[in-house]
Amino acid sequence: MLKGRATTPAAGFTMIELLIIILIIGIFSAIVTPSWLMFINNHRLKVSVDRAYWAMELAHSNAKRDKVSWQASFKEVGENVQVAVHPADITPAQIPASQWKELEPQIQIDKNETTVLIVNDSNQEKEKGTIRRVMFNYRGCPVSRSDHDCTLTSIRAKGTLTLYHPNLRNSQRCIIISTLLGHKRTSNRQSTRNENKRYCY
Repeated sequence: MLKGRATTPAAGFTMIELLIIILIIGIFSAIVTPSWLMFINNHRLKVSVDRAYWAMELAHSNAKRDKVSWQASFKEVGENVQVAVHPADITPAQIPASQWKELEPQIQIDKNETTVLIVNDSNQEKEKGTIRRVMFNYRGCPVSRSDHDCTLTSIRAKGTLTLYHPNLRNSQRCIIISTLLGHKRTSNRQSTRNENKRYCY
C-alpha cells in the first residue's frame, strides 16, 4: 500500500510579516535620512571652503613666483559656485570655461557676510557685478588693483569670502584674508556679531 507524501508548509513570509518589515524599514529611514543629509551637506560645505582657501593660496603663491598680480575669481552659476585662478591682467571673461572649477553642489556665497570685492566680467569693480575677486600683487599683498603696492592694501582688499549651504541653518563658514601680507584663516559663524555687524569673523 502506497503512503501519501507528507506535505510541508510553503516557505516564505505572510502578508502581515512583510508589512511589519516594511514598516520597520520606513521608520529606520525616517530617523536616519535627515542625519545623513546633514552629514553630506556639512561635508560639501567643508570641502568647498577648503577648495576656495587653496584657490586663494595658489593665487598668492603664483603672484610671488611670477612677480605679477594673480587673483582667485568666484562666481555663482545657477545653484553652484565656480572658481578660477588666473593672472590679474586676464579678465574673468577671457578665462576658458574648462578652467572654471565648481565647488560642491548647492554651496552658495553669502552676500551679506562676504566683503571681498565685486567685479564684472571685465575685472572692473562694480556694485552689481557677478564675480567676487581676491587679488594679490607681486609681493603677495592683497590689493584692490593690480598696480597697487602693499602700502595701498585696504580693508576691502583683504576682506572675507563666506560660503553656506541653504539646507543647513546658520552654517556660514568663511575665509578671511586678515593681514597686509595676505595671511588667510578660516572661521565659522559666531553666536554674536562683531563691530561690523557680521557673524563670520
